[in-house]
Amino acid sequence: MQHAEGEELMPLRFKSPVVVEPLRFTWFDVELPDPGPYEAIFRNRACLVCGSDLHVYKGLHPFAPLPACCGHEVAADVWKVGEKVSTLRVGDRVYFSGAGARATPCGQCFYCGRGDPGKCLNPHPAPSLKIGGKFVARFPSGFGEYTMGHEAVAYKIPDNVSYSDAAVITDLAYVTGVIKRSGAGIGKSVVVIGAGPIGLRTLEVVKLTGASPIIVCETVKYRLAKARELGADEAVNPAEEDAVERVLQATDGAGIDIVYDTTGNTAATNQGMSMLKKRIGGAGTLCLMGLFEQPNLTLDVSALMYKAGRIFAEWGLSEGPKSIEDSLSMLSRGKVRPSEWITHRFPEDRADEAMNLLVAKRDNAIGVEIVR
Repeated sequence: MQHAEGEELMPLRFKSPVVVEPLRFTWFDVELPDPGPYEAIFRNRACLVCGSDLHVYKGLHPFAPLPACCGHEVAADVWKVGEKVSTLRVGDRVYFSGAGARATPCGQCFYCGRGDPGKCLNPHPAPSLKIGGKFVARFPSGFGEYTMGHEAVAYKIPDNVSYSDAAVITDLAYVTGVIKRSGAGIGKSVVVIGAGPIGLRTLEVVKLTGASPIIVCETVKYRLAKARELGADEAVNPAEEDAVERVLQATDGAGIDIVYDTTGNTAATNQGMSMLKKRIGGAGTLCLMGLFEQPNLTLDVSALMYKAGRIFAEWGLSEGPKSIEDSLSMLSRGKVRPSEWITHRFPEDRADEAMNLLVAKRDNAIGVEIVR
């Protein structure tokens, strides 16, 4: 078994933040076991705060009840590898997919072999941690110093891509997959609702398809300004004007082909529904991309049927290697620019400060990372 020279032997002990009660981290002494034959230990270098982390921090995540960890968008160094690992070496710079968020694909079964690890037949459970008799969700954390997983979910970072930029890959791959499946392209009109990290990533990627016009709706003024900087054709503040009416004016009353709702807000979702193509058989598409803290949603289904429209909802769909590799390529070639919207970086001992900055939407915060 390989390990970094001079480092202590396993089990690996360190401190990690856990949300035991809403809006506060508690630090615990934790440990990770030796990696399995096809697994590796990763020393975290940068972890982007995801929107789902905010739901965890507030105690409102529907799939991660407290106690739970935050941080699954990780760029790291390979620190130790199992005896049968063949694709990684100690010291490699890697993006690591889904730290602590789910079981690790085996990398060897039929589905893993054809690039569909989300259907893995032999997933390996993540290391467990109990607090107060309850298992901690999403452990190990990208906010702690180390994570671990199968070599199949680690991708080498191009030399010209920083750890900070590489930490956006999880959601960039997700956004890329949604946009591919939505049918965006030349001749398609688009609305992006929300200009947080997911919304701005959606804006950047959908621009690459040739879709036009691209209209961004956002109530936080500094985020709307950032959408303009990144190339939105129009920027609309629903707190100051009727967003649906503005979108219909921009399309001469025709409505929009594709709406990407990144907010997880039911009022915004209904606005998106009203923005879709207006004519009978218009066949617009509403993509739900935000996680709803209040999930009860009422829609005018008859209006959707009249338009021959469709809704698809994707949160946490496992992206195969192709979307991840496409995302790494976009970063390497400068087609997307995370540095334009990563506004703050904090060490792990200031994780509460990082989270509260985003919860309150203060100091022009958009993309916030935990770094070391």
